[in-house]
Amino acid sequence: MDANRKIKQILDRDINKTRIDRIEAVHRRKDLNHLERRQQQRAISNAMIVVALLYGKKGFSRGAVIFTLNDRNLKWTPYAKFADVLRGLRVVCLTGPPNAKILTAYWNNHTKQKMRK
Repeated sequence: MDANRKIKQILDRDINKTRIDRIEAVHRRKDLNHLERRQQQRAISNAMIVVALLYGKKGFSRGAVIFTLNDRNLKWTPYAKFADVLRGLRVVCLTGPPNAKILTAYWNNHTKQKMRK
């Protein structure tokens, strides 16, 4: 079974999932399906985005809310064994949970290369 499917199964049983009511993609006039296209290009599933919103480190930049996953954030979660898969995921939102409006998601290569033990 692949990692995306396992992450989805763990997320279905996660009690913290109730902190997020709805995830909505922001559709800009110039690029209507930006988030969906980037998710497909970068192999980022909706379950991974929810995990980032729940357990990621929250930061702010240029009016956006950014959630970043790293080893330290995942250490004591049910997703700790998927740290290699989830490390470096960044989700950029206009508004954070519970009704997240997501602009884009990407892999931060600097965080992805660093590994804490």
